[in-house]
Amino acid sequence: IAIMIDTNVVILNWNNGPDTVACIGSIIALPNVRITVLDNYSTDNSVEIIMNYLKANSLYYITTELAAKEELNELPAKVVIVRSSENLGFAKGCNAVMRYFINDAAIKYTWLLNNDAIAKDTALRAMIAKMEENERNAFVGSVILDYSQPKQIQCFGVDYYKYFGVSKLILKHEEWDKVDKNKLPVDKIEFQHGASLLVRMSALKEIGLMDEDFFLYFEEQDWQFRARTLGYNNVIAEKSLVYHKGSVSTSTKKYLFYYYYNKSAIIFSRKHYNALVVLSATLMLTGITFVRTKLT
Repeated sequence: IAIMIDTNVVILNWNNGPDTVACIGSIIALPNVRITVLDNYSTDNSVEIIMNYLKANSLYYITTELAAKEELNELPAKVVIVRSSENLGFAKGCNAVMRYFINDAAIKYTWLLNNDAIAKDTALRAMIAKMEENERNAFVGSVILDYSQPKQIQCFGVDYYKYFGVSKLILKHEEWDKVDKNKLPVDKIEFQHGASLLVRMSALKEIGLMDEDFFLYFEEQDWQFRARTLGYNNVIAEKSLVYHKGSVSTSTKKYLFYYYYNKSAIIFSRKHYNALVVLSATLMLTGITFVRTKLT
């Protein structure tokens, strides 16, 4: 018997079972929710760690291969673990799961949640309430707080500087309790951080899924850019709080970070701006990377 769900939570795991377990634990009690964990071809024992946690807590789950023919939305489990035979990256991995649900009228929303994030139990409810304020709201984000310093804001949306090719996290390092909540630009966000992002599934039939040319970084930004050009809104639910560790896969690998970030930044610039902007962004990114990797 299939369980009743209207929100599918997508969590990608790559060699980080303990964080994924903690993430699942923070949302497992939510009603009308299915959690789909896509393992992006981990080379460690991540999947076993996740399965052992679910067994120990008597949580019913199913494992399947990404290429399997069964419909994920018909599987009678609170948690579905999908194994990929390759590392698909963020965009392609999330898309692979969303394709199962995009034509399912029962699934109103997909919640993309980073596996190194912990959501407050009211986070999803607040996002759904914000989403339902306007049928043109296609994306709703959370207030992203720092996991290690929970009073500190990690991100309240993202500003993008096209001539530099870089994004800036809004309100970064400010204390959430000290911010004037009446002055927050909740409905004027240019881009959302993908650590916690609720997506209206019906809107994706017009917007489309994420561009899979982006392996890591800028995929959500490109997605939201395209949505805005079609007249959709991008907002934040200020009562939705998520604690995020941040950049676990590249945080200790500076060169790897700049490789993926710069590559995606240039793809984004070429896709949406003229040659002058692309040239400027390319030169600025090169200079920034040199300073931060060679001179610091």
